[in-house]
Amino acid sequence: MRQAQAAFSGTGESGGAESFKGFATESFQFFEELARNNNKTWFDAHRYQYEVHVVGALRGLLAALEPFLLRLNPNFETAGKTNRNLSRINRDIRFAKDKSPYKANYYLRIYDAYRSHHTDGCLYVGLSAECLTAGFASYAAWGRGRKSMLETVFRPRFRDYRAKFDRLLDQIVRKKRYDTYWHRQEKGEWTQHPGLPQSDADWLSLQAWIVRKVFLPGGRRLQTPAFAETVRDIFNDLYPLYIFTSFPNRNWQDNLRRVA
Repeated sequence: MRQAQAAFSGTGESGGAESFKGFATESFQFFEELARNNNKTWFDAHRYQYEVHVVGALRGLLAALEPFLLRLNPNFETAGKTNRNLSRINRDIRFAKDKSPYKANYYLRIYDAYRSHHTDGCLYVGLSAECLTAGFASYAAWGRGRKSMLETVFRPRFRDYRAKFDRLLDQIVRKKRYDTYWHRQEKGEWTQHPGLPQSDADWLSLQAWIVRKVFLPGGRRLQTPAFAETVRDIFNDLYPLYIFTSFPNRNWQDNLRRVA
């Protein structure tokens, strides 16, 4: 983390930083109104609000953070493409009972460009009507092709380096008071559990783990360009978790020592 902090001298160093103005009230209002009007007619009439205050805000944030992110990890995906860094707002309704065409949230994801966001862990920023969240997430692949880093890297590493992982949890999640929760399918239902898993069996069977900070609409810093620095600090804190859970390289411990 020390090295990463030295590499970022503020949002002014990025060529695209000046385009990030923060997250305005309209960013959250878009999703509030979408919840009541989830149809194409309404969406088309409010496309400008979506493009400017949702997609535009997150794209500007990515531009502001890009130099820092590439110093943190030169392999990070930062091209800003939809369905890679930026999620899709459209829902796949072909086999869904709920035929609402649009999702209730939108994400910026930072992960290894040589892998997929379906299989790699990621640093992320998520936007919805209720809040903005920034943090780290890792998901199982649920049998969709190649297994995820959660399954192939984290599970065996957890068994072999449990003490090292516990130290990271103490230094980052507990000491810095990050909100955390995990998911697992139980009796056919997708079940969310608050806090950290309490047993080795839970760690080895969870299918998603999220560590984050939560920001409510209306926060003064949230609405300014300086919020990019807040996200930078969160990503800087959580990058060691990405290394432990998602770095398949043999030199992962050297990388961890450089930033932790």
